[in-house]
Amino acid sequence: MIKMGRVWAVARNTFISSMRMKTAIVFILLLMILLPVLYLTTTGDGTAIGRIQSFISYGLGLTAFLISILTIIVSCYTLSSDIKHKQIYTVVTKPVKRFELIIGKILGVVLLDLLLLVVFSSAIYACTLYMPRLSKVADTDIKRLDDEFYTARASLKVDFDELAIEKIVFDEYEELVKTGRLDKSRSREDILDELRKTEKYSRNSAEPGGQVIWEFQNIKPFDVNESIFVRFKYNASQMATGDIAYGNWYVGDYRQIKYGQGWTETPIYNVPRKDTCGSQHEFEVPADAVAKDGYLAVVFYNEPRNATTVMFSPEDGFEVLYKAGSFRNNFLRAQVVIFVRLVFLAVLGVSLSVWLGFPVAILCSLTIFFMGMINGFVVGSFGYLGQNMIVFYKYVMKPLIWLLPRFDGNYNINGYIIDAKLISNRFLVFAIGALVIKSLVLMLAGFLIFTKREIAKVII
Repeated sequence: MIKMGRVWAVARNTFISSMRMKTAIVFILLLMILLPVLYLTTTGDGTAIGRIQSFISYGLGLTAFLISILTIIVSCYTLSSDIKHKQIYTVVTKPVKRFELIIGKILGVVLLDLLLLVVFSSAIYACTLYMPRLSKVADTDIKRLDDEFYTARASLKVDFDELAIEKIVFDEYEELVKTGRLDKSRSREDILDELRKTEKYSRNSAEPGGQVIWEFQNIKPFDVNESIFVRFKYNASQMATGDIAYGNWYVGDYRQIKYGQGWTETPIYNVPRKDTCGSQHEFEVPADAVAKDGYLAVVFYNEPRNATTVMFSPEDGFEVLYKAGSFRNNFLRAQVVIFVRLVFLAVLGVSLSVWLGFPVAILCSLTIFFMGMINGFVVGSFGYLGQNMIVFYKYVMKPLIWLLPRFDGNYNINGYIIDAKLISNRFLVFAIGALVIKSLVLMLAGFLIFTKREIAKVII
């Protein structure tokens, strides 16, 4: 049974000793110096929104990075130092169980993380809010900031019928095998992945005079008097990046046209556009385009004068954004995700230090941390393995890679704040839940190893 009084005593001692470490003092001074410098020097793309996005990107990223490195150093040092300098003898002789010692060490590091994160994230939040006022931003820029930054917009992307796509892809693969057109130098998974991408691109492409239709359900705008935003980036098969392509966009309840309805219950907005290929663009329409039952369709019509097929990337070629929350709540959610990551790193460092020396423990922790920052690249690289290696990866490496944290791609929390994308409840559950489970696994492993470890030999 855990005695919280003993755990808190260890945590308090760990917190105080961590604050006295020269490393912690240096990292705190770095943040105290660099954040004001970033506030005064960042310019972004020269616009008001660009400057604020640049500041919060570098500021929040730098804060999370430095506190993460500090967490690794402190968590690896706190227990290994006690063992190395034999200070642990004064603890294990007292009625403090070993698992209470580990929990106390982790809790002490977590309290340090919480204090630093609250102080510096609050400073970033305050600077972000007051930057436009101090810079005397024009009213038009203030409106753009309110619409595109000081908000939390839900992001809607295309949901493909994966089962239908898989059937088509496997049929095409079998056809390649039968006709002898299969590239034997490539793995089966690599070829199937390429066929999937090709099929998805075809469903997001429009020939001259053709159209692409995206339909969404259950949309709930934060305020019907607000706007919804369509963000897109397309390429054309016979145009270079930077060339102009013409198109007509229709946003509204497409069912009114699809089923030949003679009247419109909700408006359908027509937005003619000419945009450069290969660049991201965005336009807005009133939120009353969403039907009462939450249905919305976006239609792109490829004008015949383009004389080429226009394609939207399945990954980042199209999305619909609408206000679904506030900037403050979104920022708080981001801090919760960052804090849980710091808890994971604290557990990692303490758990490794129960059986590894400080240099090896910190090296392993830093390696895992940086691999978490390129998790997508690490996992994706296994797609180029041969068939025999894929079996080894699936049953041996994949369970180990699951323990790695994910800080990149869709788990890059900075991207949500910069693009004003809502950090949804679903994302919080998956992101936090995965790290909590991994932390518990690491903590349990630390308990088991530390319980069996011989701290000192009895000499008679």
